Order: sequence, then structure tokens, then C-alpha cells
Amino acid sequence: MNSFKLKILIFKHIHNEPSGHAEQWAQERGHTYFYHYWDSNNVLNELPEFDLLIIMGGMMGAYEDDTYPWLVTEKKLIREAIESGRKVLGICLGAQLIAASLGARVYKNNHPEIGFHQVKPLQEYPSALSGIAGDLKFFQWHGDTFDLPEGACLIATAENVKNQAFTYKDNVTALQFHPEMDSIIINGLLKNAHESEPDSPWKQSIECIKNHMNMIETGRIMLFRLLDDITSVSNTGHKLM
Repeated sequence: MNSFKLKILIFKHIHNEPSGHAEQWAQERGHTYFYHYWDSNNVLNELPEFDLLIIMGGMMGAYEDDTYPWLVTEKKLIREAIESGRKVLGICLGAQLIAASLGARVYKNNHPEIGFHQVKPLQEYPSALSGIAGDLKFFQWHGDTFDLPEGACLIATAENVKNQAFTYKDNVTALQFHPEMDSIIINGLLKNAHESEPDSPWKQSIECIKNHMNMIETGRIMLFRLLDDITSVSNTGHKLM
């Protein structure tokens, strides 16, 4: 493994929520990471130096500019990061913000999708989804979805929600599902938020979710492989990993 170390910027939208397997990957690879937490009192007006931007989830909608005016600035900076050619990964709301920043529509889904649901890869994916035995079920917790941005490539889909993952050019990956969530994060959601979520045919019971907690490891393996893949070549073409 190359000794080059990355500087990772993580956009957060839930103050106390950790980044789970994303942090674990950074620590195990020896990379440094730092957060910017977005709210009305923490608006970032320009991008700091970074090699990889990871955009995490949140409870707001990517289209709620009137309620969260700072979303306008965040989407502008995401677009700047994409256009700079630096690596960008979005997860859940992060994927929706990428889609919105590229001009695609983000909107309410038919139903909230909560629990471990099957995701089907479409394209020949960089080794992230290869060699994982059995059904690919990843944790979902979202009420919104998005249209595919112009020029993007859909790489994973599902029966409930069509657009599960896409790439854009050679530096952007967006995931609707949550491979970063570990047992601590998921159990916290089940304890604090599951009951308040509306009923849905795609909302699994707490018991059902807990019976599938072994799928957390599938998410971790997938995210580690994905992050290794997307950071393997720097903007200058030098191997990072």
C-alpha cells in the first residue's frame, strides 16, 4: 500500500451522528479526516483543501432551500468539488445533494424505505460489489429519491426505489443506501426514530431489522472496497493506495 495519505472532508447534517465504516476505513488506511457540520450557524463559504469529499445523510430534503437556506451554498460547493475533479462520495442525503447539484430533481418517494433491502448492481462495478456472497442487502433509511442527473451512469437499482447508486464522470459516486452504518448507528436509529417514521410497505419492523444485522458486514466490505477503488488514482494520475 502506498504511503500517500489522503485528507478527507466530511459534510455532516446530523450533529452527533458518526460516519461509521467511513471513519473506520480512513483510520485503518492512515488517512486524516475532518468534519464540517452544516446548519444555519455553520455555513462554509468556500472549500478547504481536501482530496476526498464524503457527504453524509440527514433528515432534511435536498430541495428544502426555504427551510434550510444553507443548502443553496452546500450544493454550490458540491458542484465546485465535482467540477474540480476531486473525488466525491455521497450517501443517502449526500447522494440526493449530488443529484441536485448536477441539476436533477429530488422529491418524495412513494413510500419511506427503512430496513435491509436488496440492491442489484447493473454495471460492471469496480470491485466494490464483486465477490460478496449471497443477496446484496444494504441498510436503507430514506423518504426521498432522485432522478438520474444528465451524464450520470446508474450502477445499482432495486425493486422499491430504482435509482440506488450512480457514478458521474470518473470522480463522483452516489449511494442511496447506507453501507457506512454500523450496529451502534442503526441501533440508535431504531431506539430514537423508528417509531416516529410513518408506516410504509417498505418499512421493516425493529425485529426484522435486528434479524438482518449480519448484513452490516456486507456494507462494511462494500464501502471499504469502494473507497479503495475511488481513491486509487489521484488527480495527477499517481496511485494513492
